[in-house]
This record gives sequence, structure tokens and C-alpha cells, in this order.
Amino acid sequence: MNAITLSNQNLPLVEYKGQRVVTLSMIDQVHSRPKGTAKEAFNRNRKHFTEGKDYYLVNASELDWLDRGTKHTGKKMSNHIRGKVTVFCEIGYLLLTKPFTDDLAWKVHRQLIDGYFRHVPHFSDIRPVLIPSLEELEAMPLSEAQNLLAAAEHKSKWRHGKHGSAEMTQRKRELKVIRPAIERITALVQLTIPELGAFK
Repeated sequence: MNAITLSNQNLPLVEYKGQRVVTLSMIDQVHSRPKGTAKEAFNRNRKHFTEGKDYYLVNASELDWLDRGTKHTGKKMSNHIRGKVTVFCEIGYLLLTKPFTDDLAWKVHRQLIDGYFRHVPHFSDIRPVLIPSLEELEAMPLSEAQNLLAAAEHKSKWRHGKHGSAEMTQRKRELKVIRPAIERITALVQLTIPELGAFK
């Protein structure tokens, strides 16, 4: 499932650090509100929101747009958004739309919570984390290899470390690749002497 249809609106699936989030424009769209309604509500009540808990202000390139199956950066984002963007996790969305009490809002609230924020993916929905091979890792600077592995481990934990059994199965598969790679790169780092380089 790459998108969800609510109230005849096709809503893309968007993630930030492994959790589902919505943008202000997505909230306007799914609640059939005029453009800017959610933004105005947020600006009026900003003091009640906690950044990093209820919402995040992030670079658009940090978001995973699952309707395309890839992370969009630069010009590839022409169909979405650029620059900084405010996104809301489940609790932030609920706080922001608290004043929305019409019949449509009640219906959309339930559908978004059940079908979007708390959607437990089928195994076919699970997106494996890209992990470079040992050969690729050994061919790059050790610091870059370490950073790539740390990022892969973090993303694996975010995506697959707190969901159903299918997610945990994927997490175990990824750890079987990540852990030996970390051990190998760590060993290479320990064998490196700045003055002499790596022993062969």
C-alpha cells in the first residue's frame, strides 16, 4: 500500500525517521478545508505544541514519500515540496485538528489513526534497509563506511524495531548483515595507524 484514500482524497504515505507523519497541506486536503487552514490553526496554537514530540521542522529531503517508494531529494521533489517543512506525528495531528468537530472530521480522524498512523504493514509493504556489501564498505574510506552502517542500523531499528512479527523478522535479517559488517569495519579501524595507514 503506497497511499491511502480518505474522503475521496488520495493521501500519500509519508514517513520521518520511520514514523508516519502528515504535512499541513495534507491535513487541509483530507479534511476538505481551504488551503492554509491547518497552518493558521498551528500558528494560533503553536505554544501548546512541543517540537520533536508533536511536530518536526525538517528539510523536505529528509522525508520518505512512500507513494514513489524512494526518498526524494532536489529536483526529484518537484511534485511535492522543497526546503523546510513542518510535519506532524499522530499526537500532533490530533492536537492540531482538535477544533475540527464536523461529521467529516470525526470520520477522517478515525480513518487516519487506524489506516495511516497505526497501519501495521503487510509483509509486502515492508521496505528493506539498503545495506552496502562488505566489498563496497571496504572500498570506501573507513569513516564513511562507519557512518553508512550506523545510519543503516538506525533506520532498521526505526522501520522494523517496534511493529509486528513481519517487521521483526525483517529487522533480524538486516541485523545478520549489519552486525558482521560493523565488526569487520571496526577491526579495520583498529588496524589503522595514522602514520602508516591500514595493514594489508
